[in-house]
Amino acid sequence: MTKPFRFCPSCSSGLPGRGEEGTIVCPNCRRHWYYNPSPATGAVIVRDGRALVCRRAFEPEAGKYDLPGGFLRVGEHPVDGLKREVSEELGLEIDVETSDLVLFATHTYGDDDTWNLSLCFGARLVSGEPTPADDVAEVRWVTLTELDDIELAWAHDREAIERALSTPSGR
Repeated sequence: MTKPFRFCPSCSSGLPGRGEEGTIVCPNCRRHWYYNPSPATGAVIVRDGRALVCRRAFEPEAGKYDLPGGFLRVGEHPVDGLKREVSEELGLEIDVETSDLVLFATHTYGDDDTWNLSLCFGARLVSGEPTPADDVAEVRWVTLTELDDIELAWAHDREAIERALSTPSGR
């Protein structure tokens, strides 16, 4: 549930606001509704000591850079979702394993009190050249030093890139 319901989806009773832990309890049927973050994935793709970043084409944070990736579909494994998103956004095939998790973080997304749980993975480029598509305006390969010259949409992307570029294997 990304936004609080005003009426219970089970019995149509009016609902109170969120409680202390973000839970809404229907006063009539006692059903619980939870305010949870949406899961998203990001890929730190490294080539020649540089990480691939994408300029966002749309809000939120349009014009700023982030990692390629996006939201998971219901029931989708994070690695499968990441491969799908990178293919949709950039036309790339990547290799990534669950063990390649570099960082996970929570952050707000936009201005409407929406939260994400972001899983950032190191990924290896298998085939393709990055071509902006979907919601990507442009792509850029950056070094650790160049990170200071770009505005990233989310602070955890910087940390994920720093971790990936600082490891001996480059991911």
